[in-house]
Amino acid sequence: MTKLVVGRFDNIDAVKRVLEVLPREGFAASEFGMFYTAPPGQHAILPTGGDADSDEGAKDAGKGAVSGAAIGGTAGLALGAAAAIAFPIAGIAAALAAAGIGAYVGSLHGAMSQTGPADETDATGAHPVEQPGGPRVAISVTRPGTKERAIAVLERFGAEDVGHAEGVWHDRAWQDFDPRVPPEPVDAADSVQTPSREEETR
Repeated sequence: MTKLVVGRFDNIDAVKRVLEVLPREGFAASEFGMFYTAPPGQHAILPTGGDADSDEGAKDAGKGAVSGAAIGGTAGLALGAAAAIAFPIAGIAAALAAAGIGAYVGSLHGAMSQTGPADETDATGAHPVEQPGGPRVAISVTRPGTKERAIAVLERFGAEDVGHAEGVWHDRAWQDFDPRVPPEPVDAADSVQTPSREEETR
């Protein structure tokens, strides 16, 4: 596996500038490449369409819906039964209607209670946290000292979602890139400002 640094850009002009600068920063042509990713949910990974059944923030929503429906249905049935006693003409229809409404409201509340902000650190292929689509630059940083320089170049030209990962690198491309699992974000230590080769030679 190859150690990689990758960053996303909002426009292709910034990507072109990065690709022009990387060789002057000591990177061989075989150590970097550009690729595009589609917007979230549009990679058609599942046979039925889409990329996953749910994202990381909603992975427990189904369980919440089931338990909420059971609780809400029971409560609704009890209220319906009470209403049927008070208004006999409605009878069992009122009880069943109340149970159905209770189950619906309960499932909705249960699903929402188990839905929260997605955490990139817990992302998996089954429950992803997809980043916005657009052009990206991936850089092989296996050689000592290249990781910090690669991050500095990406950040200098406005890259977003800069992260590091390991993957299969071949023919200037991250071959096993999975858009559903974002690279691990760089931290402050990784983002330390590194002088460019041009600055060093002045």
